[in-house]
Amino acid sequence: MLSFCHLTLGHGSVTLLEDASLTLERGEVVGLVAPNGFGKTTLLTTLAGMGGARARGKISVQGVPAHDGARLRATVFYAPGDASLLYPSCTVLDHVRMARSLWASPCSVEAVARTCGIDGFMRKRVRTLSQGMKQQLTLAVAYATNAPCLLLDEPMNALDPTNVQRNTAILRALARRGKTIVMSSHILENVDEVSDRIVFISDKSLIVADARSSGGERARDIYRRLYRNAS
Repeated sequence: MLSFCHLTLGHGSVTLLEDASLTLERGEVVGLVAPNGFGKTTLLTTLAGMGGARARGKISVQGVPAHDGARLRATVFYAPGDASLLYPSCTVLDHVRMARSLWASPCSVEAVARTCGIDGFMRKRVRTLSQGMKQQLTLAVAYATNAPCLLLDEPMNALDPTNVQRNTAILRALARRGKTIVMSSHILENVDEVSDRIVFISDKSLIVADARSSGGERARDIYRRLYRNAS
Protein backbone atom coordinates (compact mmCIF):
# COMPACT_ATOMS: atom_id res chain seq x y z
CA MET A 1 0.00 0.00 0.00
CA LEU A 2 1.16 3.53 -0.80
CA SER A 3 -0.35 6.61 0.79
CA PHE A 4 0.29 10.29 1.16
CA CYS A 5 -1.52 12.82 3.28
CA HIS A 6 -1.68 16.64 3.04
CA LEU A 7 1.10 16.58 0.46
CA THR A 8 2.25 19.88 -1.03
CA LEU A 9 4.83 19.79 -3.82
CA GLY A 10 6.67 22.42 -5.79
CA HIS A 11 9.88 23.79 -7.22
CA GLY A 12 11.07 27.15 -5.89
CA SER A 13 8.09 29.49 -5.81
CA VAL A 14 5.97 27.27 -8.11
CA THR A 15 3.49 24.98 -6.34
CA LEU A 16 2.43 21.92 -8.36
CA LEU A 17 0.29 20.11 -5.81
CA GLU A 18 -1.35 21.50 -2.70
CA ASP A 19 -2.64 19.63 0.37
CA ALA A 20 -3.33 16.42 -1.58
CA SER A 21 -4.13 13.04 -0.01
CA LEU A 22 -4.50 9.60 -1.61
CA THR A 23 -4.25 5.93 -0.65
CA LEU A 24 -3.32 3.25 -3.21
CA GLU A 25 -4.09 -0.33 -2.28
CA ARG A 26 -2.10 -3.51 -2.85
CA GLY A 27 -2.96 -5.00 -6.20
CA GLU A 28 -3.99 -1.69 -7.75
CA VAL A 29 -2.80 -0.05 -10.96
CA VAL A 30 -3.27 3.70 -10.93
CA GLY A 31 -2.83 5.85 -14.02
CA LEU A 32 -1.40 9.32 -13.47
CA VAL A 33 -2.45 11.85 -16.11
CA ALA A 34 -1.84 15.56 -16.73
CA PRO A 35 -0.24 17.78 -19.38
CA ASN A 36 3.52 18.29 -19.31
CA GLY A 37 4.65 20.51 -16.47
CA PHE A 38 1.79 19.72 -14.10
CA GLY A 39 3.95 17.64 -11.73
CA LYS A 40 3.61 13.97 -12.69
CA THR A 41 7.34 13.21 -12.58
CA THR A 42 7.82 15.36 -9.48
CA LEU A 43 5.11 13.40 -7.68
CA LEU A 44 6.55 10.03 -8.70
CA THR A 45 10.13 10.88 -7.71
CA THR A 46 8.94 12.35 -4.41
CA LEU A 47 6.99 9.18 -3.62
CA ALA A 48 10.17 7.23 -4.39
CA GLY A 49 12.09 9.32 -1.85
CA MET A 50 14.41 10.79 -4.46
CA GLY A 51 14.16 14.40 -3.33
CA GLY A 52 14.78 17.38 -5.58
CA ALA A 53 11.42 19.04 -4.94
CA ARG A 54 9.97 21.20 -2.22
CA ALA A 55 7.72 18.76 -0.37
CA ARG A 56 5.60 18.93 2.76
CA GLY A 57 3.30 16.21 4.04
CA LYS A 58 3.32 12.56 5.07
CA ILE A 59 4.26 9.75 2.67
CA SER A 60 4.26 6.03 3.45
CA VAL A 61 4.98 2.99 1.25
CA GLN A 62 4.14 -0.43 2.75
CA GLY A 63 4.24 1.28 6.13
CA VAL A 64 7.74 2.69 5.50
CA PRO A 65 7.92 6.49 5.86
CA ALA A 66 9.55 8.45 3.05
CA HIS A 67 12.30 9.78 5.32
CA ASP A 68 13.57 6.23 5.97
CA GLY A 69 15.62 6.13 2.77
CA ALA A 70 17.29 2.72 3.12
CA ARG A 71 14.06 0.83 3.85
CA LEU A 72 12.13 2.81 1.25
CA ARG A 73 14.60 1.88 -1.51
CA ALA A 74 13.89 -1.80 -0.80
CA THR A 75 10.15 -1.21 -1.09
CA VAL A 76 9.64 1.07 -4.07
CA PHE A 77 11.24 1.32 -7.51
CA TYR A 78 11.02 4.35 -9.78
CA ALA A 79 11.60 3.81 -13.51
CA PRO A 80 12.03 6.93 -15.68
CA GLY A 81 10.75 6.94 -19.23
CA ASP A 82 13.91 8.30 -20.83
CA ALA A 83 16.29 5.34 -20.29
CA SER A 84 18.37 7.46 -17.92
CA LEU A 85 18.78 4.63 -15.40
CA LEU A 86 20.66 2.51 -17.97
CA TYR A 87 24.46 2.30 -18.33
CA PRO A 88 25.51 2.62 -22.01
CA SER A 89 28.54 0.34 -21.74
CA CYS A 90 26.73 -2.48 -19.88
CA THR A 91 24.78 -5.25 -21.52
CA VAL A 92 21.08 -5.99 -21.21
CA LEU A 93 21.98 -9.08 -19.18
CA ASP A 94 24.15 -7.00 -16.83
CA HIS A 95 21.19 -4.74 -16.02
CA VAL A 96 18.71 -7.50 -15.24
CA ARG A 97 21.26 -9.36 -13.11
CA MET A 98 22.14 -6.15 -11.26
CA ALA A 99 18.49 -5.37 -10.50
CA ARG A 100 17.90 -8.90 -9.24
CA SER A 101 21.01 -8.76 -7.04
CA LEU A 102 20.54 -5.27 -5.59
CA TRP A 103 16.92 -5.93 -4.62
CA ALA A 104 17.60 -9.51 -3.46
CA SER A 105 14.85 -10.59 -5.83
CA PRO A 106 13.80 -14.22 -6.31
CA CYS A 107 12.95 -13.53 -9.96
CA SER A 108 14.65 -15.64 -12.61
CA VAL A 109 16.73 -13.60 -15.06
CA GLU A 110 15.73 -15.94 -17.87
CA ALA A 111 12.04 -15.76 -17.00
CA VAL A 112 12.08 -11.96 -16.86
CA ALA A 113 13.86 -11.82 -20.21
CA ARG A 114 11.34 -14.13 -21.89
CA THR A 115 8.34 -12.38 -20.37
CA CYS A 116 9.60 -8.95 -21.42
CA GLY A 117 10.67 -10.03 -24.89
CA ILE A 118 14.32 -9.07 -24.43
CA ASP A 119 15.78 -12.58 -24.52
CA GLY A 120 16.91 -12.07 -28.13
CA PHE A 121 19.31 -9.25 -27.30
CA MET A 122 20.62 -9.99 -23.81
CA ARG A 123 24.28 -9.74 -24.88
CA LYS A 124 23.90 -6.36 -26.57
CA ARG A 125 25.27 -3.22 -24.92
CA VAL A 126 22.82 -0.45 -24.13
CA ARG A 127 24.52 2.02 -26.44
CA THR A 128 23.65 -0.23 -29.42
CA LEU A 129 19.93 -0.46 -28.60
CA SER A 130 17.08 1.42 -30.21
CA GLN A 131 14.94 3.66 -28.02
CA GLY A 132 12.20 1.04 -27.91
CA MET A 133 14.63 -1.69 -26.86
CA LYS A 134 15.95 0.58 -24.11
CA GLN A 135 12.40 1.06 -22.86
CA GLN A 136 11.81 -2.71 -22.87
CA LEU A 137 14.98 -3.09 -20.78
CA THR A 138 13.98 -0.32 -18.37
CA LEU A 139 10.70 -2.12 -17.69
CA ALA A 140 12.47 -5.49 -17.37
CA VAL A 141 14.76 -3.94 -14.73
CA ALA A 142 11.72 -2.65 -12.83
CA TYR A 143 10.03 -6.05 -12.91
CA ALA A 144 13.25 -7.87 -11.94
CA THR A 145 13.49 -5.94 -8.66
CA ASN A 146 10.26 -7.56 -7.41
CA ALA A 147 9.63 -4.32 -5.48
CA PRO A 148 6.18 -4.18 -3.83
CA CYS A 149 5.53 -0.76 -5.36
CA LEU A 150 6.48 0.29 -8.90
CA LEU A 151 6.42 3.92 -10.01
CA LEU A 152 6.62 3.99 -13.81
CA ASP A 153 7.11 7.28 -15.64
CA GLU A 154 5.76 7.06 -19.22
CA PRO A 155 6.46 3.31 -19.40
CA MET A 156 4.86 2.80 -22.83
CA ASN A 157 6.95 5.50 -24.52
CA ALA A 158 8.73 4.30 -27.69
CA LEU A 159 7.18 0.83 -27.50
CA ASP A 160 5.58 -0.70 -30.57
CA PRO A 161 1.95 -1.93 -30.28
CA THR A 162 3.02 -5.51 -29.57
CA ASN A 163 5.17 -4.44 -26.62
CA VAL A 164 2.52 -2.04 -25.34
CA GLN A 165 0.12 -4.98 -25.13
CA ARG A 166 2.84 -7.21 -23.66
CA ASN A 167 3.54 -4.76 -20.84
CA THR A 168 -0.15 -4.05 -20.28
CA ALA A 169 -0.58 -7.78 -19.60
CA ILE A 170 2.51 -7.83 -17.36
CA LEU A 171 1.24 -4.92 -15.26
CA ARG A 172 -2.16 -6.52 -14.78
CA ALA A 173 -0.47 -9.81 -13.80
CA LEU A 174 1.74 -8.01 -11.28
CA ALA A 175 -1.33 -6.32 -9.79
CA ARG A 176 -3.00 -9.71 -9.36
CA ARG A 177 0.10 -10.74 -7.40
CA GLY A 178 -0.40 -7.79 -5.03
CA LYS A 179 1.95 -5.17 -6.48
CA THR A 180 0.98 -1.50 -6.26
CA ILE A 181 1.69 0.30 -9.53
CA VAL A 182 1.52 3.98 -10.44
CA MET A 183 1.96 4.71 -14.14
CA SER A 184 2.11 8.16 -15.70
CA SER A 185 1.20 8.27 -19.37
CA HIS A 186 -0.06 10.39 -22.25
CA ILE A 187 -1.36 7.29 -24.09
CA LEU A 188 -4.88 7.65 -22.77
CA GLU A 189 -6.40 4.59 -24.44
CA ASN A 190 -3.79 2.44 -22.71
CA VAL A 191 -4.40 4.22 -19.39
CA ASP A 192 -8.04 3.15 -19.64
CA GLU A 193 -7.01 -0.41 -20.45
CA VAL A 194 -4.46 -1.00 -17.70
CA SER A 195 -5.69 1.13 -14.78
CA ASP A 196 -8.09 0.46 -11.93
CA ARG A 197 -8.23 4.16 -11.13
CA ILE A 198 -6.97 7.23 -12.95
CA VAL A 199 -5.62 10.24 -11.07
CA PHE A 200 -5.56 13.61 -12.83
CA ILE A 201 -3.54 16.58 -11.57
CA SER A 202 -5.57 19.74 -12.10
CA ASP A 203 -5.44 23.14 -10.38
CA LYS A 204 -2.89 21.78 -7.88
CA SER A 205 -5.35 19.11 -6.79
CA LEU A 206 -6.00 15.42 -7.52
CA ILE A 207 -9.13 14.26 -9.32
CA VAL A 208 -9.71 10.51 -9.12
CA ALA A 209 -11.77 8.50 -11.64
CA ASP A 210 -12.73 4.82 -11.51
CA ALA A 211 -11.38 3.29 -14.73
CA ARG A 212 -13.31 0.04 -14.20
CA SER A 213 -16.75 1.65 -14.04
CA SER A 214 -18.74 0.55 -17.12
CA GLY A 215 -20.66 3.81 -17.27
CA GLY A 216 -17.77 6.10 -16.44
CA GLU A 217 -16.03 8.66 -18.61
CA ARG A 218 -13.01 7.59 -20.62
CA ALA A 219 -9.65 9.15 -19.81
CA ARG A 220 -9.62 11.14 -23.06
CA ASP A 221 -13.01 12.73 -22.27
CA ILE A 222 -11.94 13.72 -18.77
CA TYR A 223 -8.63 15.03 -20.12
CA ARG A 224 -10.40 17.27 -22.65
CA ARG A 225 -12.77 18.60 -20.00
CA LEU A 226 -10.06 19.32 -17.42
CA TYR A 227 -7.36 20.73 -19.67
CA ARG A 228 -9.23 22.43 -22.49
CA ASN A 229 -7.50 25.70 -21.62
CA ALA A 230 -4.07 24.23 -20.84
CA SER A 231 -1.30 25.48 -23.13
